[in-house]
Amino acid sequence: MLLGVDVGTTHTKAGIYDCEGRLVVHERIPTNRVNKSKALAYRSPDILWQDSAALIKRVVQNLKEPVAGLAVSSMGEAGVPLDSKGEATFPIIPWNDTRAVSQMERLIERLPPDRWGAVTGLFPSPIFSIAKWMWIRESEPEAWDKTSLWLSVCNYLSYRLTGEAVMESSQACRTMAFDIRARTWAEDLLSLAELEPTFLPPVVSATHKVGEVTSKASSETGLVVGTPVFAGGHDHFCAALACGVVTPEVAFDSLGTSEALTLGWKAPPDPATANGFSVGIHVIENHSYLLGGLYSSGGTIQWLKQLLGLSSFEELRHLAQSVEPTQAPLFVAHFLGSGPPFNDPASSGAFVNLKPDHGPEHLARAVVDGLAFEISAGIEKMEQVTGLPITVTRLVGAADDDDLSPRVRASVLDRPVEVARYSDMVTMGNALIAGIGLGVYKDALDAVDKTYQVRCVFEPEENLHVQYRDMYERQRTLVSALRESRKGA
Repeated sequence: MLLGVDVGTTHTKAGIYDCEGRLVVHERIPTNRVNKSKALAYRSPDILWQDSAALIKRVVQNLKEPVAGLAVSSMGEAGVPLDSKGEATFPIIPWNDTRAVSQMERLIERLPPDRWGAVTGLFPSPIFSIAKWMWIRESEPEAWDKTSLWLSVCNYLSYRLTGEAVMESSQACRTMAFDIRARTWAEDLLSLAELEPTFLPPVVSATHKVGEVTSKASSETGLVVGTPVFAGGHDHFCAALACGVVTPEVAFDSLGTSEALTLGWKAPPDPATANGFSVGIHVIENHSYLLGGLYSSGGTIQWLKQLLGLSSFEELRHLAQSVEPTQAPLFVAHFLGSGPPFNDPASSGAFVNLKPDHGPEHLARAVVDGLAFEISAGIEKMEQVTGLPITVTRLVGAADDDDLSPRVRASVLDRPVEVARYSDMVTMGNALIAGIGLGVYKDALDAVDKTYQVRCVFEPEENLHVQYRDMYERQRTLVSALRESRKGA
């Protein structure tokens, strides 16, 4: 039995799988979040550990055989500052928190964005860890003075499980302080932030064995003492592994609070050819990735659900399905700016062509379609990078009863959309990482060959595609026009 744990923005999940990828047990709980003064949000490291430990105990308590190994993933950019005794010196700042705008602006003044990208593979944004470190140092100096170690959220959990401190490489790539080609901490970039690298741990691969479950962690989680723990990684890339996203012909679309569009292939990461995408080290050995998408996707759907006073997402989908796409206004899905590859932090959401007879159902349709348009634009740019057509998109994260999101995407993209075996493929990806580390699978390709299955396939519908073709062009023209209008503001 292989265990995968994922700390997501909205939920923390644990899944146990057998070696053929069959799900044995799966549980999830809300990920703790506390709003503090000035509307700033934090997560408590101790509560995060306690909740995760209790969740693990729930999934292992009735197993007929013990877990052979596990790995943990989490969202990127967020992390836990620890003192010399391993105690948290400050709460976790959520990954998508933008409080460090002024810190990032100063970094860009010291080095242009393209120079940051050439080393880190990232377009500068206040969400990245280096800006968070500066914010804590300047806003909470007592906490920073006590800090001797920074761990990504997933590696904080592996630290609590084993007592060993590391940073997995796909997580290090999201700090904006890591040289992705040299695979080392970028000391020259850290010096621009007036930081020393002494608080940063060794960087390891996803399948690296961090350590073994301690007796203390065993009592809290129900795991057997000595159970191997592997490094895991960034949630998007763990799910991409489980979906077999290892060649440029296959794209991975992960629906969640944010929406990630990922492409993976066997090559070193090369920022010079990224064309605006984030680029970095995959959890798959000797592979790199392109990463784009939306900082607010499921978050936008959640906003609309609350705005309309709806009781469920199913109700929102039902509203959206009740109108034809051409009857709805156009929607620009940039609630938290435009992410890679377009990288326009100043962009914002917009409804255009609203009319007095538009109701909740029209807004719902516009949002669903607008999200799909953004993904289509990202896929077009990915094809420009590789020079190869993307023939299929593999979708994860849609609810089991959601046939609208994949149906719309297939028709906008005019290519098949495969819905993966489970709605949560992240914990499965972690289980595969543990399996590779244990030698259950020879490598990532062997793991995918033995476990990947499609739940269903959505083919493009010609009548829908024809409607969307014109709408898509008008929406992209609108996005460009809004970008130009901001330049003159």
